[in-house]
Amino acid sequence: MELYHALPFFCYLLGKCFKSETEFWIWKLIKIGTVVIATFALCWLPFLGDIDVSLQVLHRLFPIARGLFEDKVSNLWCTISIAVKLKNHFTPEMLVWVTLVTTLIGLIPSSVHLLLKPTVSNFKLALVNSSLVFFLFSYQVHEKSILIVALPVCLLLPEKTFSCLWFLLLSTFSMLPLLVKDGLLVPFVVSMALFTMLVHYVFEAKAWELPVFKQTLQIKHLGELFNFNTAAFMQAWFYVCMIEMVLLSLLCAVKTPPTRYPDLWPVLISLFSCMHFLGFLLYFHVVQFCNEYLTDKQAIKEKKDN
Repeated sequence: MELYHALPFFCYLLGKCFKSETEFWIWKLIKIGTVVIATFALCWLPFLGDIDVSLQVLHRLFPIARGLFEDKVSNLWCTISIAVKLKNHFTPEMLVWVTLVTTLIGLIPSSVHLLLKPTVSNFKLALVNSSLVFFLFSYQVHEKSILIVALPVCLLLPEKTFSCLWFLLLSTFSMLPLLVKDGLLVPFVVSMALFTMLVHYVFEAKAWELPVFKQTLQIKHLGELFNFNTAAFMQAWFYVCMIEMVLLSLLCAVKTPPTRYPDLWPVLISLFSCMHFLGFLLYFHVVQFCNEYLTDKQAIKEKKDN
């Protein structure tokens, strides 16, 4: 599962080596590489005595035989399969290659940017982008895999409170069919409500504000896409999304789906969540690429105010 976060760690450490001012970058790279290889070898040491055990571990790590996705997961392939049954048109081997290529293509922009600009802020954003790309485009994804994406999003909560709160609520909601199946509907509702109130209390009004959407300026830089006065629109969209989540939750909990479409509610939840996750993927990529610009601009503004 930590493959979701592996590439940002690699690019961040490699980028830090290239930009090292205290020692020669190759020497620093050798030291990091030695530690990584030694740790990897120690983790695999218990399984290397038997080739069958080693192959079984690989099979568990990459369970290709289990299919493209699990149940009604909120990723691209499950969404496409609503209209086009991919398994009827492609062999498992072809699907593995398709998912591999699309995942690698999705990882390139964020990873290259982090390699060239290895800052802590870009690293956290790259963790989100990398894990979200894996969730949306990779092979054999489970509903609970969205929690791997939610983990780095929590790191951004103090900085991007509004969008991170939105994403975290949505990520929990996307697992609703699984939670209902396990009899966890009440804990789901209570934990969602408590988390929202906690975020609002800890970060005060920040959860409902978009500080980057304050001034209307002429677009001269990609980062100025964030400067339009669209806070009201985004907040309205957030509340509409919350209302839709409540309605779908009620339908999933109390309304029996039509006999002809027994999976109607899980499919709607999957489709609804996937569309939002794709939007968040675009949002977090733009934030990563514009992060330096927005930070510099905010620093200049604070300097003028002081």
